[in-house]
Amino acid sequence: MGLLMADPAFNGRWRLDKARSTALDGWTTMDLVVSIEAGEVALQHDMRWRSTRVTAVNRVNTNHPVEIRDFFRIDQRHMAVYRPVDKVTPVTAMWLDEERTLRVEAHHEVETSQGFATMRITSEYRLEEGDETLTLIELHSTRDRPLVYVFRKLAPDDTSKP
Repeated sequence: MGLLMADPAFNGRWRLDKARSTALDGWTTMDLVVSIEAGEVALQHDMRWRSTRVTAVNRVNTNHPVEIRDFFRIDQRHMAVYRPVDKVTPVTAMWLDEERTLRVEAHHEVETSQGFATMRITSEYRLEEGDETLTLIELHSTRDRPLVYVFRKLAPDDTSKP
């Protein structure tokens, strides 16, 4: 399922609504930039903590599984779970709900105080009615409760960054 199947309203820059979202724990703000071309979906995370800025992109494909080197996940820093450098993460992606939900599943190797482990992360990017709100729900195999991030769409001419 490629571009013709994906809702074009996904494309653009989305700013985190902190009041409606899970705490970022260590980050002060976040933008999500979505870009869809054919079956490829680029999910760019622009993060900020004070003067520290981090930009990372995961490129998934709804036509076939991919392997992503240095897969980016939103860190919950107090959890003491770290991303090993230069590792490859197998990732699948598919459109659901009449192409208004993108589900991404990653089997991500992480480092903890007990050693290395694989964390399954299932993420759903849900385009809400009106196309101005995007909700990201993350389920981790290592925790009982989901992480929920709510974003509002920025105007195309808004070039501000977090």
